Amino acid sequence: MEKEKVSTRTGMVSHYVRLQIVVPEAFILGSGEHHVDLGSVIHLICIVEKSPTPPQYVFWYHNDRMINYDATRGGITVETEPGARTQSRLTVRGATLKDSGNYTCSASNTEPASIHVFVSEGSNKMAAILRRNTSAIHGITSSVTCLLLLASVLLHFGLR
Repeated sequence: MEKEKVSTRTGMVSHYVRLQIVVPEAFILGSGEHHVDLGSVIHLICIVEKSPTPPQYVFWYHNDRMINYDATRGGITVETEPGARTQSRLTVRGATLKDSGNYTCSASNTEPASIHVFVSEGSNKMAAILRRNTSAIHGITSSVTCLLLLASVLLHFGLR
C-alpha cells in the first residue's frame, strides 16, 4: 500500500493507493513433452492468462521456424480465441518424423512457452520413452552420488 501526497493551496491531501503488478503468463497444456503416432494429428493448446488485455498476436514455432502460415508443410491450422484467458490451438495433421521437435507458443505480451513433441511409430514410441527415462535415471543417480560423497566428507570431518 503506497501513500500518495498532493499539494493544494489549502495544504496537503493524502490518498492511499494499492498498486498491483500483473505479469501475463503463457503455458502449453500438458507436460513438457507430447507423444503422437506417425500419421496422427498433433493438437497443442497455448493459454495466455493474467493479461490486462488480450495479446495482439500468438505465433507458433516448430524448432526456430514460425509455422502459423506454413504453406510448404500444409495441414497446419492455428485458431486463437482472445479474451481474459486467451487460447491458441495449433493443429498439425498427418504427423511425420520431421514434425518431432520443440514447439513454442509466443504471444505478444508474454515470455514464450514450449513443449517437445515426439512423433514415432508404435514400436519406436517405447524406445523414445525409455531413452527419456534412462536419461532421467542417470541424472538422479549422479545427484544421489554427489549427496553421498558430500555426506561422507561431512561425516569424515565432523567426527574429528
